[in-house]
This record gives sequence, C-alpha cells and structure tokens, in this order.
Amino acid sequence: MRKFVVLLALAVAVLMISGCIGSSVPTKIPMESEVQETTTQEENTQPETQEDYGSWASPWDVSKPVEIDGKKYYITSLKYEYRIRYPGSEEVKEYTVIKERKKTKIEVYGSNFNSESGEIEKVKIGEYEVYEYYTKLIPKSGDVLEVYVWTNGESDVMDMYFTFPVPATMIFAGQNFVAIKLISGDRTYEMYNPAGVGNYNYMPYENGDLGWFTNSEEVENLYGSFFAVYQFPFWSALEEENLYTPAEESFSYMGISYNYRITPQSTVVVAGHKFRTSKVEWTYSFTGQGSAKGYAVLTPSLPVPLQLEGVFAVQGQAWYAYMKLLDIGLKEA
Repeated sequence: MRKFVVLLALAVAVLMISGCIGSSVPTKIPMESEVQETTTQEENTQPETQEDYGSWASPWDVSKPVEIDGKKYYITSLKYEYRIRYPGSEEVKEYTVIKERKKTKIEVYGSNFNSESGEIEKVKIGEYEVYEYYTKLIPKSGDVLEVYVWTNGESDVMDMYFTFPVPATMIFAGQNFVAIKLISGDRTYEMYNPAGVGNYNYMPYENGDLGWFTNSEEVENLYGSFFAVYQFPFWSALEEENLYTPAEESFSYMGISYNYRITPQSTVVVAGHKFRTSKVEWTYSFTGQGSAKGYAVLTPSLPVPLQLEGVFAVQGQAWYAYMKLLDIGLKEA
C-alpha cells in the first residue's frame, strides 16, 4: 500500500515540478559525475559493532534531534556545495551554501509618525534575545548573498526550510517574525517588526528596496530547484528500506514507475563522527509527463544527503541538480 501511495505522490510531484521550471530545453545535461565521498576521512570497512538496520526515517527534517553514537544532537549548521542547471541555461552554476541557526541578541527598531514634522522616524526599541537563521550563498562568480532572519524563538517555518540555499518570502509570515537583513554587494535591505517582540506601540521599520531579491531570477531558480529535490516523493519510499542491506526494487502502476538500487558503502567521518553510508540509485517515469534519473549517498543517522545528483525531465524540459555536504555543526541536545 505504501508503494502505491508513493507512486501517486510521484505523479503529483512531476506535475508540480513542470510548473516550476522554464520553457527551454538545455542542449547538454551533465550526469553521472564521478562520485566523491562527502567526508574528510574515509574507512573501507564497516565496524562490526554497528547496528544492522538503518532507514532514512525523516528525510530532510532537521528540526528534530539526531542520534549519533547513542547521544542526541541538534543540527546547528550546514555547509554544502550546490550546482544547478536551469532549463534553457548553457552552464552549470556552482555555489557554496552556509546555513547557521543559534540564539543571539539584536537591537530592534520601529517607526513612528512625527506629528510636528510630518515624517516617519526610526525609533530604537531595545535589545532582545532572538533566534537567528543565517544564510550565506557564495557563487563561483558574482556577489555573495547574506541573509539574516531573526525570530522570537525557534520558527517551525524556518526550521522546515533551513536546508534551502535561499529563504523564501514566507519568512515574513508568522507571529514570531522579528527582523530580516539582506546584503549582496552594494545592495541591502532590512525590516524590523516590533510586534514580533510584543511591542505594538510602533510600526515596522523598513530600509532599502527588497525588489532585487524577490524579483531575482537566480534566487527563484535556486529556490525552485531545491524545492523540487526536497519534495521528491521517492525519499518516502526509503523510509521502509534497510540501507545497510543491498536491495533492488522495481514497481509500476498506470504509467508511473520507479526503480532503485541500494548499495551499502564504507564509513565516513563528518564533524568528528563516523557514519555508515549507502548509495541509492533511482529512475522514475510518468508516461507522457516526465522522467528522472539520479543517485544519493545517504546515512541513516543524518536527515540530509551526504551527496546527491539528479536530472529531471518534465514535458520536454530538463534541469540538473547536485549537492555535496561539506560540513555539519552539531550541539548536544
């Protein structure tokens, strides 16, 4: 029954992806690049003391603690390489993405109408403890983008999209939104929401134009491509599989099919911890709509892939995505 549900979800996902990508077809699609293990160290044998069962039980969910070597940790930061090729593009764009989240303190501002001068004035409200979500997007060429989002406590929305290379404009939603600041080259934007810290005496304060971010085709493609990978329903099929055991699966129904192969690999060391890994290769197709091919290197202990690469073709259009985890920050729960 679960396989059937996953297949139906695949069909929905293909249709969703078709509405997110462009109208042109790339002339070349890079694929099957040489696999490079995501780690600073590698061992060729698997420890006999490791458990014999491990599934990818919570794909992409970084809001919950992870269990490593019998202890629980929160993921506080990520650093990964990300490559994408947009439909219609002639090149693969490369980025380094740094994500961090932590408690900190910031000055909060608001605005007030001066009845004497008739002008809107900036008002310093005070210093508050907030939760900071930080993004640093470093392109191979072009300006670095830094995004600070501050919330009154941890945010379910920001945690859900913490892995994304760029945040969405939905960050303005929610009662606990306090402030945001974006910096890229000589362009800046900031906005403070006094209500986010319980102060309703002042209006929000805004400085700069946000249009360069919200209207950016590059930002749109970065977010859209990662959303397609993040929402790929195939991940759910792995929740039933033991990644420590070699396996192959083929399934089809009503024009929708997928195939995958699980190959246990070696152990790797990330952030000072050992992880057993498996390579999962997949293909899927939806007759008359699209197809996809790719692989991911996974460890059951982490909800993010150590590496993935895939090509997605939908209704004659195609795009390519590659991700490699470089580092991860952990804090004992």
